Amino acid sequence: MKLTEKDVLLLAQIENWCTYRQLNGEVLAFNSLSGRPEPLRSFNLDYIPEFDALLLFGGNPRPVKYAALIMHYFKEKFKHYPEFLTVGGAPNKGQSALKPENECYEEMMIRLGFPSEVILKNHHISNSHSTKENISEIVKLVHGSESLARLARPRIAVVTTAGYSLRAAQELGLALSDYELLFFETPATPQPESLFVSELYDGYKIDILLASAWHSMNMQSWEVERLPLSPKKMASAPNYDDIHDLVAKGYCFYMYPNMMQDLDFSEQEIYELRNQRRIEITGYNLEGEKVGEGWPNVGNIFQPDLVDKFLKIVQQEFIAKSVFISALTGTNNFIQG
Repeated sequence: MKLTEKDVLLLAQIENWCTYRQLNGEVLAFNSLSGRPEPLRSFNLDYIPEFDALLLFGGNPRPVKYAALIMHYFKEKFKHYPEFLTVGGAPNKGQSALKPENECYEEMMIRLGFPSEVILKNHHISNSHSTKENISEIVKLVHGSESLARLARPRIAVVTTAGYSLRAAQELGLALSDYELLFFETPATPQPESLFVSELYDGYKIDILLASAWHSMNMQSWEVERLPLSPKKMASAPNYDDIHDLVAKGYCFYMYPNMMQDLDFSEQEIYELRNQRRIEITGYNLEGEKVGEGWPNVGNIFQPDLVDKFLKIVQQEFIAKSVFISALTGTNNFIQG
């Protein structure tokens, strides 16, 4: 599945489009207090708004870096930490996992120097495998937090992966009208700097991007599963023919049959493409039979050696920026391993 220069340029455009930025086309969400639709806000590191909780999720270790920076700058600006929330259980595409995603995020934040009492205050056992289940866990976390539960409409900053935050804004914005959500404009990571299977073109990042774009553009799901997009946003949407051509190259790990039918694939093509990609990645066919080896460590998105490498790189970046997180010593905790 060799990518052309045109493909690489197109994928960068899709990732940019699938990252929520209010100025590029705002999403309107219902405000349960005012009874009116209001734009979902987005923010970046140039201006950290005040909020009540930071929510971290996304199936990729990369957003930890930005969650850490936001928590640090928030503490500097407002003299206290927000509530820290994280959700996510195991992957849902046949991969295995050593531990739930939310626990991996908590461990990484603590290793970067944040007090465990801050990071683990809202710890829970996560069993979610989908955005819908993540939403249910978010509601439980908010209701279970003494500080958040007493607020009429908690303000929650959402940090997730680039190329997914638009879909997250649409789905969380529809389901969580009792909360004011602010979405971080997560920067895309250049391929030479990428480490994890979920962010590499040689992994299954392309599969994730194509599925995210399809979900966001699918008008039949608007107001049912996710919020609609504005005409301004849709004017710059990816072309269905381009998505079709990339899926035809085999990037369909996150595609369901109805999605591929919508892209004009035949039933035979759908089965063959999905089965081939499932075998390539996991070693198992669509019937659940082991027929190959699959990719090494594909089941562990938070692969320990790569997490160690990533945290060391992040820590060096923080030192260069004079970002010191440890609450007790005023210096970074140095990563072991």
